[in-house]
Amino acid sequence: MTMKRILLLFLLFCGGYVHAQELDSARIHYRQGHREVDVLFRDNRAELERFIRTLREEHGADRLESVVIRSWASPEGVNRLNGVLSERRADSLKSYLVRHAGIPDSLICIHGEGIAWDMLRQMVAASDILYKEEVLHILDHTPVWVFDKAGRVVDGRKKQLMDLRGGMPYTYMLENFFPELRSSLSVACYRKPEPPVKVISQKETKVKEPEPALQPDSVAEPASEPATVRKEATVQPHRPTVQRLAVKTNLLYDAILMPSLEVEYRIADRWTVNLEGDMAWWNNDGKHKCYQVATISPEGRWWFGQKQGSPWHGHYLGVFGGFTWYDLENGKEGYQGEAEMVGVSYGYMFPIGRRLSLEAGIGLGYMHSKYEEYLPIDGHYVYQQTNRMNYFGPLKLKFALVWRLWDTDKKKGGAR
Repeated sequence: MTMKRILLLFLLFCGGYVHAQELDSARIHYRQGHREVDVLFRDNRAELERFIRTLREEHGADRLESVVIRSWASPEGVNRLNGVLSERRADSLKSYLVRHAGIPDSLICIHGEGIAWDMLRQMVAASDILYKEEVLHILDHTPVWVFDKAGRVVDGRKKQLMDLRGGMPYTYMLENFFPELRSSLSVACYRKPEPPVKVISQKETKVKEPEPALQPDSVAEPASEPATVRKEATVQPHRPTVQRLAVKTNLLYDAILMPSLEVEYRIADRWTVNLEGDMAWWNNDGKHKCYQVATISPEGRWWFGQKQGSPWHGHYLGVFGGFTWYDLENGKEGYQGEAEMVGVSYGYMFPIGRRLSLEAGIGLGYMHSKYEEYLPIDGHYVYQQTNRMNYFGPLKLKFALVWRLWDTDKKKGGAR
């Protein structure tokens, strides 16, 4: 029996969906420790393209009843984290199918199954692995965790497998079986049962014909019901409102009296461009204190891990550049110059309201600066020397309040 059939039987008979007619299924594999759907990994692209094509056809014909996704992880690593990983794999595949097949997320049911112990047992039983009987004995009779009387973990299934015969069977399974367990199976496209067609015999027709009081109702109702059904069928599902623009201020920079303003524009589902400006222009000639900094920094970002209908909320990776002017004086010595920078960034944005979000991020990279040192003496600024600085390390730190605006689904001309 192939691995795909094993997974399919799991989903059908353990999931309780055998009442509907299955149309298609797809099995997706993941890289070790990863949750995202990678179309370049193994045969994921071909599986997904075929499966999504079926989803579009069946949903367009109003025959799609449900899509069930079950995801698993392999045994290596921490058990609790593997459980979380399997749930995130199922959620990631759900988002991918909703985004590319155009089906409502309410049709998709997901299950994170944790470590695929049952599938591993079936693979071992069907293989010619060394010490197979001993491996099967551990899988069948050793609990995931073994506790002592005090409730402390003293042994477990994975530990016994790793210790068996110097780890030879475990190493074999790690290389040959575990990659197959890091997968999701989508059994999808259950056809809705066709409505029964009632065949009226001539005898039934003849019986009803002599009843003129009932004839108008029997004629009028069939004529009105199809019209109602057709109207309901044309109602489009509600799509979440998505904003194209975001205006932000970095609360960390505001706290150190360097007001900031950012504008970010969404150019595609996963791509945005961001422009950041920061300025502090404080000067006290009497005390020879100067705090003047002005920065402008454009950035391009690629987003990932977003939920359906919320392209702003998730993780991003970015590439930025920037230019800074500064004049800093502490009453004893001063530095005035310019700096150029380039680097990469990572951040995460999450919602706190219908149009408000918070964004946390960090930027790392390279900065080159040329500056002049001077001394404030008797109301004058005495030039000392010119220096250059090359710096690698953190360049940005962000905790920003975000206001999202400019809805993408608004059209000109008003309601029709």
